[in-house]
Amino acid sequence: CTDVTGFGLLGHLKEMVRGAGVLAVISADRVPLMTSVWDYAMAGAIPGGSKNNLDFVKDTVSWDETVPDLLKLILADAQTSGGLLISLPADQAPELVVRLGAAGNSHAAIIGRIDTGDPAIIVSTS
Repeated sequence: CTDVTGFGLLGHLKEMVRGAGVLAVISADRVPLMTSVWDYAMAGAIPGGSKNNLDFVKDTVSWDETVPDLLKLILADAQTSGGLLISLPADQAPELVVRLGAAGNSHAAIIGRIDTGDPAIIVSTS
């Protein structure tokens, strides 16, 4: 992992796909967001680090036209828990979400999948 702090979700995912040589397909609308995140973002409360993170991933991320610009910044937010991303076999993911929920993490979610392909991230809203 490159020595940079505040990667955000997409920055951490970029490091993962490049390190593993795989393609990640993410459904942006499945990413759990804190309450009021949209309100703050629409009010312009976007950390400068988020813009830097979005620039950091621009060579790796392909955005579906349905992803709003504000959501792109939210997914690149330097304050996210991107470092908590977990990749595991698809058939094990639902059980992990249940177990994490039972342990008190009500925000655990399956947000996408890993496929074979050149290291890249595809983000859509479906």
